[in-house]
Amino acid sequence: MSMPEIKFLPVSWTRLKEICFNLAKKILEKDLQFDRIICVSRGGLVIARIFSDYLKLPISTFTIVSYSKLGESGEPKIVEPLKVDIKNEKVLLIDEIVDKGTTLSRAISYLQDFSPKIITTLVPFVKSWSQPLPDFWHVKTDKWVIFPYETRETIEELIPVLGKNHLSLKEIKSRLIKLGFGDNEVNYFLKN
Repeated sequence: MSMPEIKFLPVSWTRLKEICFNLAKKILEKDLQFDRIICVSRGGLVIARIFSDYLKLPISTFTIVSYSKLGESGEPKIVEPLKVDIKNEKVLLIDEIVDKGTTLSRAISYLQDFSPKIITTLVPFVKSWSQPLPDFWHVKTDKWVIFPYETRETIEELIPVLGKNHLSLKEIKSRLIKLGFGDNEVNYFLKN
């Protein structure tokens, strides 16, 4: 018996930048002012850097861990604290995706303890069942989003998933390449 097929949404660097630019324009056109970006690390790091450029804002981070492996999440835990004072600041909280919403909820709750003036949330990708939704988002999907900066991580996670569907190594390679990974990346990370 094979596993149900997981649907994927590969996102290229070009598409990611376009999505971020569209969100940044919304913020700029509404003339929203922020003191800083607060980024949920690791996933939000690349996204926050893009917005730091578009909005001319500094970035501060804290780390929440909730995913254990592909498609499985646990209770979000703060594993690295925020190291700046944001009291009375207007902050833009950024992450890369809202799945169930538990990480976003935990991040908001955590930041509220620092007494910022305003917390505005921005996440480019949300799932259709996400609760809460961020203040700003661009893509709603039911698919597993593959970000262009998670090559090794995603390939290593997908190998056992695809293997459970009784695919040969050649078929696994073919699927990974169809998802947008380069031939050299697939060959290298399948060996290591």
